[in-house]
Amino acid sequence: IIVSRENAEEDKIMEAALESCAEDFKAEPEGYEIIADPSQFEAVHCAVEEAGGQCDSAGVTCLPDLLVPVEAGAASGVARLIELLEEHDDVKEVYSNADFPAK
Repeated sequence: IIVSRENAEEDKIMEAALESCAEDFKAEPEGYEIIADPSQFEAVHCAVEEAGGQCDSAGVTCLPDLLVPVEAGAASGVARLIELLEEHDDVKEVYSNADFPAK
């Protein structure tokens, strides 16, 4: 769940999220990122909105448990493969655990 910083009190949003079983709360420049187990998603989402949080996006997605570092020489090839998979008509969603080097 991504909550806009606009008109949102960080303490109030964080308290509502964590009390409703959110696993993590991160204050990012673009807003507050809240991570919850899929079984708790709806409860966390409702609690955040009741606390005055304006959700910019909310949904269930896959997050990797383990990131695999990609060597600098292979990064462009891996990125291109992911891009080609995303563009394919038969592919709905692409998930990756690639950890690309910082530029």
